[in-house]
Amino acid sequence: MALIDNVNWRGLDRLVIHQQRNRAAHAPVISLFRWWARRPHCFAGALLEAAQREFRKEKDFLVADPFSGGGTVAFEAARRGLRVYAQDLYPWPSKGLATALTPADPDEFRLATSQLLEILQPYRKRYSTEDGDTTWETTHIIRVRRSACPKCSERLFLFREPLVSIASRRAEESFGFFGCSACGAVSRRKKDIRSFRCDACKSRSQTAVLPGPSAKPEMVCPHCHDAVRLSDLLSSAPQWQPVLLREHIVQQNGPTARLRVVRQEDRLDDTPGIKDHRLRTEIPDGLETASLRRYGFSSWEDLYTQTQIDIIKAALDAVPAIKVSRAVADHIRLAILGSTEMAGYVCRWERYHPKALEAIANHRFSSSTVTVETNLLSPSGRGTLPRRFEAAEKALRWMRAQGYPNRTSHAEASSRRRPVSGALVVTGSSERQLLPSGAAQLVFTDPPYHDDLQYGELARLFHFWMKTMNSIEEPIEEQEAVPNAVRGATTKHYEDKVAACLTESHRVLASNGRLVLTFHNRDMNAWEALANALERAGFDVVGLAAVAAENPADHSKRGKESLLSDLVIECLPRRKKHRRPNILTVQGVAAGSEKKNLQAIGLALAECVNRREGSIDALFEKHAKRLKCRRILIRRGGR
Repeated sequence: MALIDNVNWRGLDRLVIHQQRNRAAHAPVISLFRWWARRPHCFAGALLEAAQREFRKEKDFLVADPFSGGGTVAFEAARRGLRVYAQDLYPWPSKGLATALTPADPDEFRLATSQLLEILQPYRKRYSTEDGDTTWETTHIIRVRRSACPKCSERLFLFREPLVSIASRRAEESFGFFGCSACGAVSRRKKDIRSFRCDACKSRSQTAVLPGPSAKPEMVCPHCHDAVRLSDLLSSAPQWQPVLLREHIVQQNGPTARLRVVRQEDRLDDTPGIKDHRLRTEIPDGLETASLRRYGFSSWEDLYTQTQIDIIKAALDAVPAIKVSRAVADHIRLAILGSTEMAGYVCRWERYHPKALEAIANHRFSSSTVTVETNLLSPSGRGTLPRRFEAAEKALRWMRAQGYPNRTSHAEASSRRRPVSGALVVTGSSERQLLPSGAAQLVFTDPPYHDDLQYGELARLFHFWMKTMNSIEEPIEEQEAVPNAVRGATTKHYEDKVAACLTESHRVLASNGRLVLTFHNRDMNAWEALANALERAGFDVVGLAAVAAENPADHSKRGKESLLSDLVIECLPRRKKHRRPNILTVQGVAAGSEKKNLQAIGLALAECVNRREGSIDALFEKHAKRLKCRRILIRRGGR
């Protein structure tokens, strides 16, 4: 019997959709460190329980995840008392996972972080202002980038959209703030107006956004009225002007927040302090980091305001002075490193639900000309240190209640092979795994999703800060199983790397073990590469299922032909003496077009892997026609 036959897929679908709407509430550990494409915890738990039933006679059941990333499989295996082996190429997720799986006293953590915030209090005062008897604390500073018109030399301000922000989060809010590209001032007006006259320079601007792509390649100069290429305006080092402040009243009864226009007396100077040579690290070229370089940033230090740099450095430097256990200190450092994604000159402001979005929101480096600096010491606001400490404490209490591994250790992929007691987390390419041959009953993982995500490039920001602490060596991104034109990595490179990792997983699997993959992609090239990798690694496909995976309410997916479900692929190691499988189990398929597409591509993939013949395109077309797919969502190139 296939493992997937032991899962109630319809009930699991409903549970996934419910939990994905507020993942941190159901699995608080996801707040410990940022990673991408995390699979639902309840799905991982259901599959692990199905495997436990299948291998109930095994005394030392071990599950391995060679592409561990956010650690969902490891967390859920630890909760069930299973031995777990997790490996990732990059140190940010692997060391974060090792820290998260190491027991730490939440009460000790809370006391230590309170001491740390007290040490950092002088930096918090930089954001405080007195207004009569009232003390206001700035939580966010919104800035617009300014440049000079290459044709008339006049200054202009790069408000790509006239509306900078609505005035508050109230459901009935009817006002907004509109930016003037001629002088940089912001005026408060009814949010549905068609044009406005600037309060400062009296020039009139249209508020309606013209139809077409939101990222327009040019702007019209408000002074000479000529069209100017955006690339010309962004070629020099960035210069910024503060335009809006979000602040709250510091009082015992709780904060009263407001969003207001910057005044002349506001102290918002961002004069650089003493330079730290460790921070002057050039931003490497890449598919994702190219947007930072095009926007005039040359080093990672350039992404942050001076106050943010001072806070992050002071926080990291203060940890050794606080007398706590090593595990608690590691959790504190992990939370501090997490705050570095709130870089003040890259984070963008969500206009229609006023809040700061991380520099790498939506799996891309932000390329906005209206950015927001977060006060990293504010008790309110997304991504601040107090909020991260609060979330980390909640995760520690959750893990204590759910159960830690009896031992957690970390190693490099170059280390010797060893048996696993509890949890072993490894940093380095999974082309070499530290498990003895035949040690794992289950390999449960989700390989990189082809070129949908440039994991290494997005993690560079965190690796930069880790290197300033001398805690890691430079990761080797060339070993990543992701196509990347800048590195010259093609789909063939992707296939080769995935095949090599799965071949090693074949070695570590017991003779009766199972490989379970989750995958989705709209590009036929990705599916063909995965099929080839499975066949080359010596696996046969014995089961397919489809399960919800993404939050359909996510604003980055609304209105798009995104795949919101995963295909689950169960495989057996191919043995020369064993007959090739004739029965293929299919589960969890509903009437919708999306899951029919996944079923069709899964059947095509299985035929390619098991029979080692046929075109995946033709097989997909055959199954899609038989299943009566109304829309074809998987194509060559993904479009």
